[in-house]
Amino acid sequence: MPKTTFFNLVKEKRTKIIDAAKAEFTTNPLRKARVSNIIKIAEIPRGSFYQYFDDLDDLYYYVIDDVFESIHETGTLFCESTDDIFEFAQISFEYDYNAFINDMRHRFMMNVFQSIASNAEYIDSFKQMRKEYVCGILNKMNLTDIRFKKEEDLIKMYQMMQDLKRSVIHKSIAENLTKEQAFEEFAWYIDIMKNGLIEEE
Repeated sequence: MPKTTFFNLVKEKRTKIIDAAKAEFTTNPLRKARVSNIIKIAEIPRGSFYQYFDDLDDLYYYVIDDVFESIHETGTLFCESTDDIFEFAQISFEYDYNAFINDMRHRFMMNVFQSIASNAEYIDSFKQMRKEYVCGILNKMNLTDIRFKKEEDLIKMYQMMQDLKRSVIHKSIAENLTKEQAFEEFAWYIDIMKNGLIEEE
């Protein structure tokens, strides 16, 4: 967590430092990132950096926590549009699609997962945070028609939709599909998940 001196800065300066950090963490995973690059972009002295943060790790985990919180806030907002889990998956498709094909955002997230992989404590914290987020989404959905009732099964169902979403996005990139075509592809699979493969008599 940053020091009080960081939070005492005017918002514009805090934002400039965080943006500089995101730029560095997009280019490099944590162990290859350099304070010198961040302070150069942020236009602050090295001494000031250590008045704001204990070290580079301190800044890094603050930044990625903020990114994950923003992602989760966006996902939660989609719940205001529907209480149908399948419709929720479709509504959130465009956000996830845009995030994935944004090269800078994709590189940043790839570096994040590479960087946290060796931090067992943070991985445990991330898993718990992720579980709370998913359960929060599921609690806002009308799941009365879903045959699964156990929390762990419902979480798996949600994750399966996310995995499907990523698979369709990967395919759309490989086959040079438009976003609209990718959405139609995803909607087809979601219909199968919702209604099954067996034709009703």
